Amino acid sequence: MSANSRHRVEHGLLAALQVAGREPERFTIEQRMQRYCVPGVAVAAVRDGEVHWAAGYGVCGPSGAAVTEHTLFQAASISKAVAAVAVLALVEHGDLDLDADVNSMLRRWKLPASHHTADTPVTLRHLLSHTAGTTVPGFPGYAEGAAVPDAVGVLSGAGANTPAVESFARPGTVAQYSGGGSTIVQVLVEDVTGRPFADVIDDLVLRPFGMTASAYEQPLAPERTAQAALAHDTLGAPVPGGFHVYPELQAAGLWTTAVDLARWLLGVQRLLAGDRGGPIAPDTARLMVTPVGLGPFGLGPEIAGEGALRRFGHSGANQGYKSQMEALIDGSSGGVVLTNGEGGTTLVGEVRRALAAEYGWGDLGPPPITTVELSDAEMQRFVGRYS
Repeated sequence: MSANSRHRVEHGLLAALQVAGREPERFTIEQRMQRYCVPGVAVAAVRDGEVHWAAGYGVCGPSGAAVTEHTLFQAASISKAVAAVAVLALVEHGDLDLDADVNSMLRRWKLPASHHTADTPVTLRHLLSHTAGTTVPGFPGYAEGAAVPDAVGVLSGAGANTPAVESFARPGTVAQYSGGGSTIVQVLVEDVTGRPFADVIDDLVLRPFGMTASAYEQPLAPERTAQAALAHDTLGAPVPGGFHVYPELQAAGLWTTAVDLARWLLGVQRLLAGDRGGPIAPDTARLMVTPVGLGPFGLGPEIAGEGALRRFGHSGANQGYKSQMEALIDGSSGGVVLTNGEGGTTLVGEVRRALAAEYGWGDLGPPPITTVELSDAEMQRFVGRYS
């Protein structure tokens, strides 16, 4: 029953490091929220083609409004995986080419010429898999009162708080995470469709998958802020202005809920199982979750696990928001964890391990530590000053 599964997850959090032979200490979600100064968390679990259960914990912010499974959070880099379905739909429609030089399709901005790309141009396949050799790993967002550039300004560095995006290595020879590369994809989608990026993703992903509460909306509309979990720092204090703004929509701009991300996982699992009624064909979905080149990424999602326990998903880390979603590629389970605190990374990991234990994803934690007994003389070897 879902109630039993939910109870075991809620009461089954484990610290990352365990000691071999020692009974592990288990914690509740609320205990670990307090430990890591995270005000709010939303969790959703999927199994057998449906949302098995979903719940919220804690509060959205100073107002004291309770977090629910329908509370909006910034998904951060999870945005990349969700939008990838739309990008691949455009490939299927013939609007984009996975292996053409992206500069041949870009209109408003071009990736600067470089000796790195003289013989091997950057392609959409490279960009989606973080093998393009492009710079700018991530984005800090724009705090309250700051001028916010558009996506082209981000790429050129004009009025942006990050450097211009450029090449630093020959495409296909490195695996280097690049939010800058993802922003190239955003501009490319707008250039070839002539439409706002948010509208394209809404048509090709969000509505087909039933993600009715979600939007690539930056900043969030004032009337929707009451439905949102606000960002908090490492001590659990609210971020001024409630949250940072991210014009890098493909890289970090999705506002969503735990239930909506669960629907995305379910939608992709249906495609992988052969459903031909979705936004992309099953073969394209399989390509999306196949690692490219040297790194752990397919065409958008991150891939982990082995054999029957291979998983697809993505993590997220915006200012004051930490998150993770993942599901089995050839199975029927998965999960989503969203938090609104800078301390959420460790908490997300602990909830993930509880979900994995309950739903059979395998052991996601590091191996237990084996202790050894040291004599006083041996201990003296470690006495000293360290820096």
